[in-house]
Amino acid sequence: MNKNLHCLLIALLLCTSLPAQTQPEESTRYLGVKTNLAAWAGAILNIAADLQVSEHLSVELPLQWCPWHTNNRHAVKTFLLQPEGRYWLSAPGTGHFFGLHAHLGWFNVKWDRDRYQNRNRPLLGAGVSYGYLLPISGQWAGEFTLGAGYANTRYDTFYNIHNGARIDTRTKDYWGITRVGISLVYRFNLTKPNQP
Repeated sequence: MNKNLHCLLIALLLCTSLPAQTQPEESTRYLGVKTNLAAWAGAILNIAADLQVSEHLSVELPLQWCPWHTNNRHAVKTFLLQPEGRYWLSAPGTGHFFGLHAHLGWFNVKWDRDRYQNRNRPLLGAGVSYGYLLPISGQWAGEFTLGAGYANTRYDTFYNIHNGARIDTRTKDYWGITRVGISLVYRFNLTKPNQP
């Protein structure tokens, strides 16, 4: 009997020391869909998606488009892509983040006597940014972003009349603010099962 009791105790110890077999847990991944209210103030249509790619990293792809001609003297037509990689201090979709962005843009701007249009290639550049995502209610949040960096463009200047003659071609380098965002964000939590 004593021998059987020892065997039973050893078997219980072995069973409790083995890892338990559990179902794979589900992990969540952040996806934010947003629009920049600061761009809307300039009548620029825009939408962006921000997707978590690792524990602290996300990638945002914003699209901005302005097709308007307000009048014959003033108009800003533009299409801008500004992808950004973000490092979140906590988890993606919460709190503070730092970003590294690039920009690629096409433009046709009328201003008083002149019209400016990119030539042979888009505006190009890159920059760094800081931002903060503030929860508002439930899935909704506000995002505040400010970035600075470099941009380069080659553009033609025309007289601002129908079929106006080209005045000159210039190349311009710019250092300064490259990103401003006051965005309204809807946050999704995507779930995916972990591998066993």
